[in-house]
Amino acid sequence: MGSQIMTGIRRGLALRCPQCGDGRLFGRFLKVRSACDACGADNTIYPSDDAPPYLTLLVVGHVMVPLMLWLDFVWTPALWVQFAIWLPLIAVITIATLPYVKGAVVGFAWATGVTRQSARQ
Repeated sequence: MGSQIMTGIRRGLALRCPQCGDGRLFGRFLKVRSACDACGADNTIYPSDDAPPYLTLLVVGHVMVPLMLWLDFVWTPALWVQFAIWLPLIAVITIATLPYVKGAVVGFAWATGVTRQSARQ
């Protein structure tokens, strides 16, 4: 089971279908394809609604906040300089990271068998 979870997460992080690892997972930026190009698996059955944004903000926050504090301690820039540096940087990193985290969540759901149908029961 542990190796299947790692396989699912690894394929999701590569933005590939968790079933086969060949087809693309997303059709658009964060839109999961209804059918895989390679194997035809329906990846929309795996829930990935709230976890990806939460995990993305958790990871980005834990990386960026220490850097912000370090810069403030070492350089002590003006507040407007801090905003000019950190706000765009955090926004870009968060948006760039979100598809990979969402792919990992879909891969984890695939590996553990969590589907939208099983959540309703």
